[in-house]
Amino acid sequence: MTTRPILCLALAVAASVPLIAHAQDLTPIADRILSDPTYLPLKGQIFGDSTYDYQRIDGSVFDDTGAQTASTRNTLNTLRQSFAYGVTDALSLNVSIGYGFSGHSRVVTADGATTINQSGWEDPTLGATYRLLDQRNHPVSLDVIGSYSPDAFQNRTATATQDATIARGGPAADFGLALGRETRMFTIRGEVSARYLGSSDLENTVSGDHTVTSSHWAPSLGVQTQTRLTSRLSANVGAGYTFNGSPTVTDRASGLERTLHLGDTQDVNVSLNYHFIPNRLVGSVNYRHTFYGGSNEAFANPTLDFSRQRDGDNVGAELRYVFN
Repeated sequence: MTTRPILCLALAVAASVPLIAHAQDLTPIADRILSDPTYLPLKGQIFGDSTYDYQRIDGSVFDDTGAQTASTRNTLNTLRQSFAYGVTDALSLNVSIGYGFSGHSRVVTADGATTINQSGWEDPTLGATYRLLDQRNHPVSLDVIGSYSPDAFQNRTATATQDATIARGGPAADFGLALGRETRMFTIRGEVSARYLGSSDLENTVSGDHTVTSSHWAPSLGVQTQTRLTSRLSANVGAGYTFNGSPTVTDRASGLERTLHLGDTQDVNVSLNYHFIPNRLVGSVNYRHTFYGGSNEAFANPTLDFSRQRDGDNVGAELRYVFN
């Protein structure tokens, strides 16, 4: 995949969409538009979201002297299903789960190439959104968001006959606030959130050893917009920034510890949406580019240190639908 033309297109759309919106009708509204970033199902409605996503992350590995020792490529196809139910007009409950398949982790060194297959279930997510302020009665909408992912599936390495899994190997929880402003032709929504990643465990299926990563927080900031080009066609543009933290990683068998400086991530995303059935069935095509900040693993013996540089691309398709 050649990322530069796609990224340039994404940035061009990101720059032009707000200008298009500026020339449109910015009369405030409070509609629950199915494709909109501020959408929340009304009381009694069931909302569904079915997605397919292809991810590719390319990277390079460097030793403590700064010399490149390897190049990497990770790919994964993911199918994900989400549902939400409107308990009231202000409160919705949601659940989602994903399955990854045909994933590959390829490492190329001076000694040759190694490829590991990856597949499996992601941990499910249970969540809720409560609308503290509704734009029907206020200038903006304000949502409180929370979710929890239990440690439902094992995180393990691959064997000659078994793929590596993709689950975290530990629980996670998200907390956030989102502020939105919806007008007839344009919506903007900003979000601040924090993700708590509980201690995770990776099992080496061959040796039986376990690698444990300590719990840590990952705050993030994001903004999403939508410009409604026609009554059925719209374009979403967004960006986000995540502060990923520096957990401790321990190999149980040897007791060897290191600090994993994850590096912050930035992303830009665009999507094109079409209402096949107005406000009942919406299809989207999506693209996201992720800029990964430099990460490194720091040992007590600095000659063991190494670092990574990566960037990633995601393309996908999505169907959103709602039933009363």
